[in-house]
Formats: sequence, structure tokens, C-alpha cells
Amino acid sequence: MRIMNRATIYIVIIIFLLVTNLATIFTIVTLNRKEQETVAEPPVIELPRDRRVGYFHNQLGITDEQFPAYRDYNRNFNMNAGDLTVRMRELRQQMVDEMASENPDTIKLNDIAAEFGRLHEEMKKLTIEYYFNLKSISNEQQRERLHFMFNDMLNPEGAIYGRGRGGAGRGMRRYPGRIQRDFQFE
Repeated sequence: MRIMNRATIYIVIIIFLLVTNLATIFTIVTLNRKEQETVAEPPVIELPRDRRVGYFHNQLGITDEQFPAYRDYNRNFNMNAGDLTVRMRELRQQMVDEMASENPDTIKLNDIAAEFGRLHEEMKKLTIEYYFNLKSISNEQQRERLHFMFNDMLNPEGAIYGRGRGGAGRGMRRYPGRIQRDFQFE
């Protein structure tokens, strides 16, 4: 009987240690996951597309005298860029649909890629024209700010657009506190 009691005690101790170890491992794994989620990326703040006019206006400090030209340049850019963006989105969908088809047509896919490249080139030229138009109505301080903004927007690590490339997630983005770098308007 004494042997059964000792064996029972050992089994209880082993089960207790096993449960304790499993609980410890579970706690450590859970805490590590929470820590990784917390450390992830800083929150991204999306500015709605209809507030872009106000965004550039405010960031550049556009004066009342500059505003009519600025509004026209901005309107022209947004209309043309919007049309190009819609067409590029359609081409992306056509490409994905063709690739997923039973017998993908590589000639058609190459044509889609070529058209997408042409539209992308057109978008870049439109962006260049928009930059030069804004630069033409800007004072020296605004030109410096304009350069910073476009440099940051076109940079894959930039704070303004940040890179949620493609799709519906592509919009004006910024990380709190980074946009106001060293630029103050009086």
C-alpha cells in the first residue's frame, strides 16, 4: 500500500509540474504576441480624398491671391489623375482575371502590361506638370515646402503617402507629427 501512495504522490507532483509549465509557456507566448502587436506600426491616419485641396492649400500656405490659379491646377490634376487611376485599376483587374483564366493569353497579358506602363508614364508626366504649376505660383518658402512634400510623397518610406500602394488603400497618409517638419508659415 505504501508503494501505491508513493506512486500516487509522484504522479500528482508530475501532473502539477506539467500543468504549471504549460501555463507558464502559454503566458509567455501570449505576452509576446501582445507586445509584437503593440510595437507594430504607428497608426496611419487617412485623409479623405475630398480634403486634398485643403491639405495642399494648408501645407503650402496658399494666399488669397494664389488661390484661383492653385484651384485650377489642382482641379485639372485631380480630374486627369482620377481618370488615369480608374483606367489603371481596370487594367489590374483585367490582368488578374486573365492570369486566373483556364488558358491565360500571354499576348493579351503583355498588351495589358504595355498599356499599364503607358498610363503610369502619363501619370508621372501629369504629376511633373502639377509640380511645376504649383511651383510657378509659389514663393521661396512654399517652393521648399513643395519640394519636401513631393519628395516625401514619391518616397516609398515617405510619411505623407507612406505606401499603401495600389488598390483602395492608396490615399493621403501621414504619421502624426512627421508632416510639420521645420516648415512654418507666418
